[in-house]
Amino acid sequence: MVVQERGGGIVLQSEMNLPAVADPLIEPVVRMLRVVGGKRVRDSVPSLAALTSPPRVARTRRGEHLFLLLDLDGPTSPHLYRELREVVAQTYWAAAGSTTAALRRAAAAANQRLFRANLGSSPSDRCTGGLICAALREEEVFVLQAGQARTCVLHERCLRWFSLEEELPPLGVGRFANVLLSHTFVAPGDTVLLASSALVRAAGDAGIARVLPRASMREVLEGLEQVGSGYNFAAMVMRWNLPETTVAPWAEKPMARETREPPRSLVPSEASAVSDLDEFTQAAETRELPQSRPKSIPRRRFNLGKLVRNLAVLVSHLGKWLKTGGCAVGRGVAALGMGLVNVVGVLFRRMLPGFDRGGRRRARRPSRPVPRENRVVMMSIAVGIPIVIAAIVALAYLSFGENARVQGFIDQAEREIALAYEAGGLSESTRHHWEAALEYAVAAVALRPDNPAATALKAQAQAALDFLDGIVRLQPVRLWGFGSGTSPRRLSVHGQMIFVLDPAEGWVSQLTLNPAGDRVVEQGEAPILVHSGQHIDGEEVGPLVDFTWAGPEGERQANGLLIFEEGGAVINYDPAWVDESGTPRLTRSLLGTPPAGVCREVESFGGRLYVLDPVAEQIWRYEPRGSFYPDRPDHYLVVQPPTSLESAVDIAIDGNVYVLYADGTILKFLRGEPQPFDVQGLPNPIVQAIALATAPEGSSGLVYLADRGSRSVVVLGPDGAFHAQFCADEAFDALESLAVDEAAKRLYVISDGELFMALLP
Repeated sequence: MVVQERGGGIVLQSEMNLPAVADPLIEPVVRMLRVVGGKRVRDSVPSLAALTSPPRVARTRRGEHLFLLLDLDGPTSPHLYRELREVVAQTYWAAAGSTTAALRRAAAAANQRLFRANLGSSPSDRCTGGLICAALREEEVFVLQAGQARTCVLHERCLRWFSLEEELPPLGVGRFANVLLSHTFVAPGDTVLLASSALVRAAGDAGIARVLPRASMREVLEGLEQVGSGYNFAAMVMRWNLPETTVAPWAEKPMARETREPPRSLVPSEASAVSDLDEFTQAAETRELPQSRPKSIPRRRFNLGKLVRNLAVLVSHLGKWLKTGGCAVGRGVAALGMGLVNVVGVLFRRMLPGFDRGGRRRARRPSRPVPRENRVVMMSIAVGIPIVIAAIVALAYLSFGENARVQGFIDQAEREIALAYEAGGLSESTRHHWEAALEYAVAAVALRPDNPAATALKAQAQAALDFLDGIVRLQPVRLWGFGSGTSPRRLSVHGQMIFVLDPAEGWVSQLTLNPAGDRVVEQGEAPILVHSGQHIDGEEVGPLVDFTWAGPEGERQANGLLIFEEGGAVINYDPAWVDESGTPRLTRSLLGTPPAGVCREVESFGGRLYVLDPVAEQIWRYEPRGSFYPDRPDHYLVVQPPTSLESAVDIAIDGNVYVLYADGTILKFLRGEPQPFDVQGLPNPIVQAIALATAPEGSSGLVYLADRGSRSVVVLGPDGAFHAQFCADEAFDALESLAVDEAAKRLYVISDGELFMALLP
């Protein structure tokens, strides 16, 4: 029976002999052949190797033999062959565990070495190929194949191939090697062939089947050389001779006119290794075999150990076959079967006569006096052991319980996501499923923040809800920190200049962005441009209310920042002008007719100054005269607004005048006339509107509303329809003010005293 394993599956390929009582003393005769250009060569390319276990080896590898065949394509070198051979051998002999696990590790190590070599080479210098590793353990042979190199076994004139229908990818083309594992039992008279893909293609199954049954190994090699004529290939033949003549391990029966000597065993270390095929072949053909006494044919006997191992292998394979239908049941049956077989075997061996029950008894030494009892130590131990056991049990319970809870939350989240996709995927009808999935995933992440499955489910559920809510998550950059304040700050941006006003503290600060716009150039504290109590043009600056940037339009001749005082005075700052000492140039003037009440909001557009007067229920419009506004203002509003301006919190102008109220209501005016603007389509209602912004120089017509309650910036279209919703993890937790620069695609906010900048999508 040939059992093949690929990935996690088992393939039963063909029926063969099961020599449960085969003689383990019979070892194979091994011959190697390498043909280049149609001729047999003995060069230094170590593409073939027969290895025995070195002195220092993993316990489970003792007594095993390892046979290698490397079949590489491309610009290879003897050094690469030798290095790959050493990697395979050292990894295999050092690997603990089963033989198949050791073969997998060896193939993975060789693939990694070849893959790294290919990564550092140009495409023309890369090489790939195949690898065959055959491990011999008494009468069992485990074969690993990678690439197109192939292996077959000849048993009683019946040729069986260790392969599946599809071809394996070559070695060295990826980070992980795709391998085929096979297993069979061998008996006297069997022959195993390890061959390059070129030989298999040239000879075919018929040619191999015609050559392998030949009587002597010399005839087999000559036949392989003939059927593979014209191709470059390597092959290794292993034959288990019938135990009628005495044969040294890995040596052929001496032929007429020849004397032979068994070759030295190849091992991974350089000290005892035969480094190439030439030395191996010459040692086998030119040296004389010492005379040895013929061994008597061992009498077949009942071997209970082999029977137990064979039963264990069969039960293990049965468990693997059951895995496809029920993994847990298969593993349970396999473990139970292995345990029962081991117990029965041990009991049966103990019942046999002649069982050594411990060997010679040691001589009884004279008894020592009983030491004095330390009651304090004994009591401490008696009390401490239950406490330690209780602590261990509690920790185990908590750990296992936490793992179970995390897995339960993950299962619930996956179930809700599956129900959402069954009900329509991303639609409003599935919102409750996505919300439930997010709740379960958040609970799992709270217990295990490093759990990748819980983190991925949380991100998936959050992304689905963001899609339903029209949320776009920004990645803000912190520019500056002003500290917490008692009232919301005001924000104005013009190009690379950022201005911040704190009405409660009574100061205006200026920051300058670097060319990339991702940080400010100032160091230390933010420079103060204007503050209350400062003297400008011989007058003391009063409480500061608001500010706005005014452009050079109409009769206004230059850019400037207009800072509005509570009494109706206006401070004008032109960044292009400084005095001889480098101090900013500031001018102060009074409005022609100041508003009667206390005004909180000012805005500028087209060089004009707009002042919201809640007492008069009016928006005053001042025409410029140079950099001042000395004339009487005009009434901008033609009719009284439907909602009192007493509750207005901000205004914004882009040609239309927008008035924002705390409940999220927005009134739109054009030339003083009300315009239709219905805020609609919001996924969630506005909780606490705090600021409004438009882009006077932009052409989108979008209106940006900062909602402190929902910690987001809502984007509305020119008619008030919902467009998008910007969110950030912590940058929007306590919004104070908002500014937009659509030309540079930047959004600026002040949140809890911190200034942030984010790129607009």
